[in-house]
Amino acid sequence: TDDFDQKTMRLGQSSLAHLEEGFSQFRVKAKKQWRLASSSDPVIHRSVMEIGGFELITAGSGEALERLLNYEVDIAGFHISDPSSSQVIAKRLKSEGMQIFPVMKRVQGFMVAKGNPLGITSAKDLVRSRIRFINRQKGSGTRLLLDTLLKKNGIQAESIKGYVNEEFTHSAIAMSILAKKADVGMGVKSVAIENGLDFIYLKDEFFFLAMGEELASNKEVAKLIRKIRSLSSDIPGYKSVGLKRQIAGWL
Repeated sequence: TDDFDQKTMRLGQSSLAHLEEGFSQFRVKAKKQWRLASSSDPVIHRSVMEIGGFELITAGSGEALERLLNYEVDIAGFHISDPSSSQVIAKRLKSEGMQIFPVMKRVQGFMVAKGNPLGITSAKDLVRSRIRFINRQKGSGTRLLLDTLLKKNGIQAESIKGYVNEEFTHSAIAMSILAKKADVGMGVKSVAIENGLDFIYLKDEFFFLAMGEELASNKEVAKLIRKIRSLSSDIPGYKSVGLKRQIAGWL
């Protein structure tokens, strides 16, 4: 009888442990209240992971905004490198009742192997026959920035070896270069430093979060914005943005 009781107790404890594990997983999932579609960015990713309460969906800036306007997500994270485009996007978002919050400024550029062995200095070098490029996916803000630079310099995309080869994050671009699958790709400065790559400055850009009015005063969203601004103050290639005068002419 004692042996039977002990086995029953162990079985009960095992079932209780499984039940607790199930509840624990449920609580973790339940915490993910808000859906955030955002362009690939290490600061955004780290902020979401540290504070919790958000489901992060990595998407290009264009796709993130489209999902927000279609009410598929609650918040969109996007970056823009020129004031005229920013004003057009802001006008559309505001017409749909959306609120826009600037959170940080970051540096975009070319990532290359340590020491820059091929001597890449600008977009014009991408057409050299021995240089292999790795691109970001269509719809991403980084891809748009590249295409703008190519147009400005009169460069045809077809003349760049690897233009059609795509990755979806800055880190994936860095990994391709480290693996010697490509010689150069675009990304943020912090990812280049983190992976021991050289960085060639190209452009500053602002990063924004957009959302409906009902979320603009939400405490968890405010916490996320504070976290992004705080982290961006301490990472190379980033600056915290929160004052209207810092984005004068952009919205």
